[in-house]
Amino acid sequence: MEKIKNFFLKNQTMKQALIKNSFWLFASESTARLLKLALIIYAARVLGASGWGVFSYAISVGGLLMIFSDMGINNLLIREMSQKKAGFQNLISTMLLLKVSILSVSALLVIVISPMISNIPEAATLFPIIAVIFFFDVMREIGLTVNRALEKMERDMVVKTITNALILGLGIMLLKIEVSPKSVALAYAIGSAAGFATILFMIRKYMKEFLGAWDVKLVGPIIKTAWPFVFIIFLGAIMGNTDIYMLGVWKDSAEIGLYASVQRMQNFIVLIPSTIAVAIFPLMSRLIVSDKTQSRMVLEKTLALIMLIGLPIALGGMILADQIVPSVFGHGYLGAIPVMQVFMLMMLASFPLLLLSNAILTHNKQKELVPAYMLGILVNVLLNFLLIPQFGAVGSAVATLASTAAITAIILKKLKAISYFEIMPKLKIAFLATFVMALTTLTLKHFGVNFIVNVGTSSVIYFFVLFLLKEPTIRELKEFISNVG
Repeated sequence: MEKIKNFFLKNQTMKQALIKNSFWLFASESTARLLKLALIIYAARVLGASGWGVFSYAISVGGLLMIFSDMGINNLLIREMSQKKAGFQNLISTMLLLKVSILSVSALLVIVISPMISNIPEAATLFPIIAVIFFFDVMREIGLTVNRALEKMERDMVVKTITNALILGLGIMLLKIEVSPKSVALAYAIGSAAGFATILFMIRKYMKEFLGAWDVKLVGPIIKTAWPFVFIIFLGAIMGNTDIYMLGVWKDSAEIGLYASVQRMQNFIVLIPSTIAVAIFPLMSRLIVSDKTQSRMVLEKTLALIMLIGLPIALGGMILADQIVPSVFGHGYLGAIPVMQVFMLMMLASFPLLLLSNAILTHNKQKELVPAYMLGILVNVLLNFLLIPQFGAVGSAVATLASTAAITAIILKKLKAISYFEIMPKLKIAFLATFVMALTTLTLKHFGVNFIVNVGTSSVIYFFVLFLLKEPTIRELKEFISNVG
C-alpha cells in the first residue's frame, strides 16, 4: 500500500513522475469535464437550443475581450520553472504581476464593452457574471500552472473536482429555481471562485518565494519573449469565439445552441491529447537542453500515441453521430448531427496541435507559430463569412475544420524544419486497425446495436488488432509501465 501511495503522490524517477503526472492530469481533466458536461447536457435540455445559445454566445463575446489576459505566460512559467536559470524567481514574480494586471483590465472590458457589441439582447445581463467567471478561471489556471511546473499534478484532481462539482450542483439547483441562462452563469462564477481559492491555499508556501520579487526592468524582456504568444492567443481567441459571434450576426440563438452543444462535446474529447501534451511538456523542456536526440524520440512516441487514440475516435464519431446527438442532447438537437460529423473529422488535426505547438516552444521558436495562426484566422473568418449565411452551424463547423487543419499542417512543417522527425511510418498499423474498427462499427449500427455497446465493442476490436499486429507504441508503452522505477 505504501508503495502504491508513493507511486501516485511522490516524484521518484523520470519515468514514474511522467506516468504519475499523466495519470493525475487525465483523471482531473476527465472528472472535471464529465461533471461540467453533465451540467451542459442538463442545461441544454432544460433551456432548449435558444436559451443554451444565449449563454454560449455571452461566453464567446466575453472571450473575445479576454484575448490578452493570458499572454502565453503559462507556458513560459512552466519552461522557466523547469529549467531554473539564474534569476528565475524575479522573472516569474514579474510575469505573475504582469498577468494579473492585464487580467484585471480585460475583465473590466468584458463588463463595459460586451453589451455594446452584442447582437443578442438577452445576453446583456450576463456579461458582469461572465467577467467574474473569466477572472477566476484565469487566476485558477495561474495557480495550476505554478503547481504543474512543480510536477505536483495530483493537486489538479482536488482543485478541478471541487470547482466542477460545485458548478454542477449549483447549476442544477439554480436552474430548478429559475430556468434562465443567468442561473448557469452564476453557478460557473461561484464554482470558479472556489477553485481559485483552493489552489491558492495549496501553493501558498511556495508562492512566498515569488511575492515581492518582481523587477520592473524585466517587463520589457518578458513582453519581447511573450509577444508571439500574445499574437497567437489573440488569433486563437478570435478563431475560438468568432464562429459563435458570426452565427449571432446571421442566425438566431437556436442555431448557436446547436453549434455550441457539439463544440462542448468536442472540447471534452480533446482533453485526451491536451492532457498528454501538458504532462510531457516539462520533460521535453528539460531534454531539449540536455539531450536533443532523446527529446525527438519522446516527441515521436508521444505524437504516435496521440494519433493512435485520435484516429478511431474521429472515424467512429462520424459514423455514430446520428445516434449520439439525439441520445445525449435530445431530439431538439437533430440539426447538430452534421456539425458533430465535421467536428469529429477535425479531431485528426486538433489532436496533435497542442503537442506540436509545445514542441516548438521548447526550442524557443514561438515566433514560428505566428504565421500558422495568422493563416488559420484568415481562413476561419473568410469561410465563416461565406458559409454561415447559407449553411449556418454546419458551415461554421467546416470553417473551423479548414482553419485548424491549416494551422496544424504549417506547424508540423515548421517543426520538422527545426528538428526533423517522422510520424507516418509509426501509424501504418493504426490505420489498418481503424479500418477494421470502422467496419465493425458500421456492421453493428446496421443491425441496430445500441451505440454505447457499439462503441465498447468497436474499441475492443481496435485494440485487439493493435495487439495482434504488435503495434510498437502499445508494446513500448507496456514496457515503459512495467519497467517504471
